[in-house]
Parts: sequence; C-alpha cells; structure tokens
Amino acid sequence: MRLINAPPSPYGRKIAIALKEKQIAFETYYDQPWGDTTCTVDYSPLEQLPILVLDTGKAIYDSTYILEWLELRYPEPPLLPTDVDGILGAKLLQMLGERVMEAVHQITFELKRSYPSEDWVSRQTRKVRKGLDEIDRLVCGRCPAVGDAITVGDIAVGSTVLVFDFLISNDFAPDLEVLRWRHDRRDLETFIGALENRQSFQETKPAMMDVDLQAVVC
Repeated sequence: MRLINAPPSPYGRKIAIALKEKQIAFETYYDQPWGDTTCTVDYSPLEQLPILVLDTGKAIYDSTYILEWLELRYPEPPLLPTDVDGILGAKLLQMLGERVMEAVHQITFELKRSYPSEDWVSRQTRKVRKGLDEIDRLVCGRCPAVGDAITVGDIAVGSTVLVFDFLISNDFAPDLEVLRWRHDRRDLETFIGALENRQSFQETKPAMMDVDLQAVVC
C-alpha cells in the first residue's frame, strides 16, 4: 500500500498510526494538494489528503473513511472494542478529535485573511476549548500501557492535540492560549503521554513542509 500524505498532517498521521498498529506494510509519499504538480487529483475527487492507494491501484480517501475501511478489511488487531458502548465511546472520541482539528483549521485560515472575522474566530475558539474539555473528561483515568489496545478514538485525539505544539512552533497556527492544551487538563496530559510512548506515535511525528498559508488563503 501507498499512503499519500503531507508531513505535518494530523489526518494523515491517523492513518499511518492505524496502519502501524495493525502491522500493515505501507510506503509513504508526500504531496502538496494545492501545488502545481499535485497527484491528489488523480486519486481523490475531493483533492484532499490523506489517500491510501491499494496494491490493486484503487484509491481510498478521507481519513475517517480510511479508518473505517481498514477496520473492516483488516479487523485484527482491532481498533474498536467489541461491545456497543465501547464502540460508541471510541467513535465519540474520534468525532471530537476530528471536529476540534477542523475548528483549529478554521481559526488558522481565518486569521490569515486580510480582515478576519472576530466573531467567527471566537466561535471556533469556543469549539476548541469545549471540545478539549470534553475529551479531558472522557479520558479521565485512562493511561494505556504500550502493549494495551487502543482505538480509532484514541488515535484521532492523539493526532489532533499532539500537532498543536508543532503548528505553533513552526508558525502554521497562531499562538493562541486555547491551543496550550497541557496547562490545565491533567487527565488529557496523562492520556496523551501514554500514547506518545507507543512506537506507532513515535514513528509518525509531524514534520515541516514548504507552505505559504497567506498565499493559499488569498
């Protein structure tokens, strides 16, 4: 399999982590969807990353759908519990992680505009803050050891919050207080610390790429 990804992408990182947790062999190819030589148009009608290209040449796209596809096609080891409540809990965490990341993107792109909307930024900021608070509540008491099973929800939350420091330090996102998630969320910090010890997370850390967000927005 080939994973077409962008080095800093938390969405692509979700897929790379899932593939590693399931011990599925793959190669990574990096692309810039808005570049003149992008290959995303050849594989995805949405022209977005990540894209998983199968050995047959068929392409699977959209990170949420790719995770579902992998779980159905490669059920062992599972990234979902077997009971209904466990499945719903994992899906809830996954949804929150993905929606918080989307709100951060909304803030980032809005603030790069010539005349950003303060109301819009405030609304997205509330989403991020409340979403992180809810995640902190849901992971309370959890500290998965390296050998323990994790879920698609854990992967989505970990990929989201761990990219914040990277985005700020590399000027991909504004240095906003709401993104300093470690300050007052001890349960979330403990949970994420446990995830960071896993090989799948250590081998998929975000990296720099040449991006001019101002040019993309304007």
